[in-house]
Amino acid sequence: MAPPTNAGTEGPPELAVVHGAPATPSAEPESATFTIEGYSTAMGSQGALVAVGTTTGVYELAATGPTLLPIVGDGPDLPSETGAVRAMAGYENGVLVAAEGGVFFTPGGVLQRSLGAAALTPLGIRAMRARVADDDGDGTAETHLAIRGERGAYELGGGELVAWTVEGEEGAPTAVLTQKERVYLAYGERVYEIDKVSGKAYPLVFDVGFVRAMACGSLACEDGSLVYFASDAGLVERSPSGEYSLYPLAAEGGAAVGIDAFALDAGKQRLYALAGSWVLRVRAGEVPEVVATLGPAEAPRSLAVDKIGDVYAGEGTTTRKLALGTPLSFLTDVRPIMREYCADCHGSGTRGAPKIDFENYDVALGLVERVIARVADERSMPPPNYEKKLPADKIAIVKEWAITTAP
Repeated sequence: MAPPTNAGTEGPPELAVVHGAPATPSAEPESATFTIEGYSTAMGSQGALVAVGTTTGVYELAATGPTLLPIVGDGPDLPSETGAVRAMAGYENGVLVAAEGGVFFTPGGVLQRSLGAAALTPLGIRAMRARVADDDGDGTAETHLAIRGERGAYELGGGELVAWTVEGEEGAPTAVLTQKERVYLAYGERVYEIDKVSGKAYPLVFDVGFVRAMACGSLACEDGSLVYFASDAGLVERSPSGEYSLYPLAAEGGAAVGIDAFALDAGKQRLYALAGSWVLRVRAGEVPEVVATLGPAEAPRSLAVDKIGDVYAGEGTTTRKLALGTPLSFLTDVRPIMREYCADCHGSGTRGAPKIDFENYDVALGLVERVIARVADERSMPPPNYEKKLPADKIAIVKEWAITTAP
């Protein structure tokens, strides 16, 4: 793997700063509020299951309200309570829960001690993020877990737990994200890209602020996917070709609005973020859009998305459900893909590509079947020598939209 763009050798790299406040919605989505005992500390979702971790236990959310999940299983040392929940993530067919009392798993209805508890509990898990990808190329996608522990960063995949470190850095990172070929580690304001093959860490040589979380724009988080950092300086975006952009979420000269948390709609590949009083929809190469507003933050917040696409924001003793689940559309879902992976060449007619405005609905609609055929044919589009490879989950979005063709 070549060194990332930010570690180039031909002059100092640059961070593109894109100023502008997010557009606000003309109307707020419908919402419902759940009251839960204990303060919300983490959230996780998988399919229809949405779970909230608090300072006292784990609750499953349903239309009828929250239900405290009991711990079941055998063993004299089985705890009766989880204690404070520290992190949660969708995993396989349920939600993995890291708490003071150990590591648990819920497919819904009850909590069970995780089969990997013996290996995971000593890590002191503080954050987790899952991706589902076929890294070994055997045709079967597996869940890979990026873990931030109290003393280090880890990746769990294929039954193997790997620790990732950066020479000279001590203590735990503030954020971690893993892909097939890369690992991203943040130690506050110091951020690194690690080449998994060589183990070499490339530091970002520009300031992106204090990074507290990381996320991918797709569930598989393939190497052609966009990567995002939650920073106190705003939203940081890394393009598939290694270029970085910072969105302060404010006009030039205004105070930046920091990002607190991310959540991915795994079905529609929509990434959401919490920033101040906003719930943002993140799109490639654009200032994020406000899709809902919350009150001023009075406690740490967490975020999750269910299989319909509705978003849940947890804070204190309340969790708010926002009805944001909408069908796929060109404007919301397909145009950002065309902009990121097609417009560089076709928008300007460079690299031998015919000039085509794929960001235009009518043009994209007329060519979508040809586009699908080209990307499905050994991914001949983009061409083999083009660094922005269209991830499989983005291709799936275009295929699904081709059925409904919603504007």
